[in-house]
Order: sequence, then C-alpha cells, then structure tokens
Amino acid sequence: MNSSTSSAASTEFDDLVMGAGLAGLAVASLLAQAGRRVLVLETHDVPGGNAHTFAMRQFHFCAQVHYIFGCGEGQTIDRLLRRLRLSDQVPFVRLDCEGYDHIVVAGERVRIPSGLARYREQLLRRYPQWRVPILGYFETLIAVGEELDRSDDFPRAMTPLSVLRTGYRFRHVLRYARSTLEDVYDALKMPQRLRAILAGQAGDYLLPPRDVSFLLHVGLVCAYDRGAYYPVKHFSSLVDSLADFMRSQPGCALLLEHEIARIHANKGRVTGVTTRDGSTFTARRYISNLDPRLTARLIGAEKLEGDAERLRYRYSASTVTMYLGLRGIDLRDHGFGSFNVWHYPHDDINQIYDDQLKRHDLRSPWLFLSTPTLHTDAPGLCPPGHQILEAATCADYGYFAELRHRDRRAYNVEKKKVRDAMLDVIERYVPRVREHIVLRVIGTPTTNAHFCGAPEGNAYGATLDPAHVTLGRRPFHTSLENLWMANATAGLPSVSGALGAGMQLFGEMTGEIV
Repeated sequence: MNSSTSSAASTEFDDLVMGAGLAGLAVASLLAQAGRRVLVLETHDVPGGNAHTFAMRQFHFCAQVHYIFGCGEGQTIDRLLRRLRLSDQVPFVRLDCEGYDHIVVAGERVRIPSGLARYREQLLRRYPQWRVPILGYFETLIAVGEELDRSDDFPRAMTPLSVLRTGYRFRHVLRYARSTLEDVYDALKMPQRLRAILAGQAGDYLLPPRDVSFLLHVGLVCAYDRGAYYPVKHFSSLVDSLADFMRSQPGCALLLEHEIARIHANKGRVTGVTTRDGSTFTARRYISNLDPRLTARLIGAEKLEGDAERLRYRYSASTVTMYLGLRGIDLRDHGFGSFNVWHYPHDDINQIYDDQLKRHDLRSPWLFLSTPTLHTDAPGLCPPGHQILEAATCADYGYFAELRHRDRRAYNVEKKKVRDAMLDVIERYVPRVREHIVLRVIGTPTTNAHFCGAPEGNAYGATLDPAHVTLGRRPFHTSLENLWMANATAGLPSVSGALGAGMQLFGEMTGEIV
C-alpha cells in the first residue's frame, strides 16, 4: 500500500465516487468545488473511462471518443467548464460546418452540414423525386427535437393529471416514445437509399433503424446539428483538466489502479468499499460511476431489491476499433479533412448490422473513419510528419469472448481477418495505405471490456432501443440511503451525456442547478 492509499484509507471522506469516467469526474469536481472532501477510486491506470487516452510508442489515441456535441455557449459541456473555470484551459474547435459527417452509401457521398434547414434543402435539390418523405422526416424531426429541448419540464411520473397538464406541450414526444426510426421511415414510405443516408450516423448509437429509439435518433441528430466539436488540445486535455481540478481541491484525492472488489452495506446504507489490494475506504455518501448491474453484484443484488426494475436491461453492442499511425502521406489528398466519414457497403443498414452482430460476418463491414490530426494541429498525438486515422465498426462481444476463451489462436486469426477487411475498405479511400502504416493497434469487444471496464464490452451502457430510452433515463438515488448512480445507463451515453449525468446528479444531491 503506497502512502497516498494509506492516507486516503485512514480518512473518512464526505463523498466517495466509484469510477473516474466522465460522469464520475463531473460530479466529483462539482462536489469538490462546493467544499466537500471527495475521493475517487478508479480501476484503470488513467481516468476517463471510454474517453481515456492511451499511448503506444510516440502515438496517443483516445480509446472510444472521436467527436462530441454540447460544447457551444450555454450547452452542457460549456456550462460545466465555465462553472469550474476551465473554459480557457479546454478550448474546442468546430468540425467543418459544410459537412461535419460524410455519409458514403455504396460509393454515393452525402455531406451533413450544420443547420437542419440547410441539410433538408440540400437533399431536396439532390433528390427531388423524394420530396414528400424528405419534408415529412424533417418536419417530424424538428417537432420532436423542440420538445426534447424542454425535457427538463417533463413530469417524472406520468399520472392522469400530469398527462393533462403537459400532454399537449409534449404531444410529439409522447406520440413517438415507443417508435423506432424504422417506424417513422415506414410511415413516410421512405425509399431505401434515403433511409440509409438519414441513418448514416447509426454507429453513434450502434443500432440499425429497425431497433433504435426514434427519440434517441432525434436527440443525437439535433445535438450534432448545433455543433460537432473536437478539443483543440485533444481529449486528454478535457479528462486531465477535470481530474486535476478535483485532485487540487482541499481534502480530495483520485486513486488510480484501485479496483473495487466489494461494496459493503448494512441496515439500508453503504458502509464502505474494499479494493482488490485489501484497502477499505469509507465516506458519508457514495456515488457509483460503474455500470448499475456491476454495482449491484459488488453489493449483493438482494440489498438493491428496491431497484430491481432499473437493473433490468440489455447491453449495447460493442466495437472493433483500429488505430493507425501513418507516415509519408497527407490524408487531405485523399478526401479527408475536419470531418468524419461513414462508409456503408450498401443501403440496407438493418442487414449490415445483422451480418456483423448476428452472423459474425465482417468481411465487408460498415466503417466509421476519423482523422483527429486533421481537426487540430496542436501537438500531442503523434510525431511531426505523421498523421492518425482511426476506424471503427460494430461487433458481437459474445462471439469474440467465446472464441478468445476457447481457442486463443483462432481468436487471433479472426482478429487478423477483421483487420484486413477494415484495411481493404480504407484502401478504397486511401490507395496503398498499408505502405504508410508505422503503427497499427486493434481492439476487439474483449479489449473494450478489459480496458474500459465495460460489461460485455458495451459501448453505450444499456442498448438504445425504445424500451431503454425514456425521459426517466437519468442518474438516480438508489434504495440504499446514501448511494447514487450515474453513468451511461443511469443517464445517457456520449461525452455530453455522461458529463450531463454528473451535473444532474450534483443537482439532485445539492439542489443546485449547474
């Protein structure tokens, strides 16, 4: 036990946060600023959860995050950083407003500009034969999006009286609360190619149109429409600034490589936590930034019987991500820039997801392609004269986990096949890219589970279908008197969603709105 561990273990803190993901860092920083003595315990050797940055030789890669929303004035991330006086320390650059995402379906490229009206008019000019479904889609999207902007006013409990009072104000949200994106497509009689284009950002929720919540789709599209951003000094600057702020407050600490082995509870209260090395830590209040079901296992599910309904959910899909360090090439010469590219081999996204998640066929995968070294020229990601290209797609955790457990050699062979298939796709955009690779790292769903602490390698907590996406999906006070939960499931995924969950929880605990 090192001296910092010994000191922290001998101190009773006001608040103990389990996990240094973004929700945990947000609520910990706000509580510390408010004068509370806060301890954060993190399993990994770096903070940040899915947003952590890892180093390989002279290259640095963000594990799972590529671009974010909520950074504009008065938006979630901006409000948090202003509150903590970190705005000047963590500036952001906005991705190309003429097309922050490029959707490529069977070779046909469509740019998504900032401004829903601009996007609608662009599609109308390009596809005049689809005027009716295009107009219907954007009319519905905007109506639902405006109501979601007022979601803080939505009643927590739906009673006959609350429905009467708020039903008209939220009539579109209520109408589409149980709808998938495909339900809306079907109602509009939308053609297949247009369906694929408008669902081109599906990797941001890892579900095809058939399965994803329409409310979630609307929320994501509208959020990125207000600005797609990247930190000028990269994602490590955001994570490290929050972590350093919390650690710098009197009586506060963040301990890395402290995996929680047991959460102790007695007589309706948490009484302490024990880590793998046998250290025990105590506090007056406890906040779990861990997965809620994992939290329940660490306590004993019988002690959270009052939260049983909240603990029933399915995990989202996982990913395969490839990180490339390149030399002797400028990706701008191959059509890349300060935007992302979404590649789809054909226009049936439902089938593509079924091929990859159900049939485990990744021979022709969809790909998300990101070029962080083209978003900002700030140093810190790679050596001078080099660039980074990151590629990701969806994959089934169960398939890779079983293969890795049963036959490590077969697992490595499958991993190589997926890697080569992804490179084959990339070479359609960057011919002979293999000749320029100086570093290649690939992570599978089992990698995500190990390094991000994500059960079943999930990318977004509970799956984002209509059953799991409700206006009640937020941080919550558990049935134990002094335990709260906030993460991608007890809240919403994404950087803005996770930080927002931490801010919401701070408000719940203190009555102070950030």
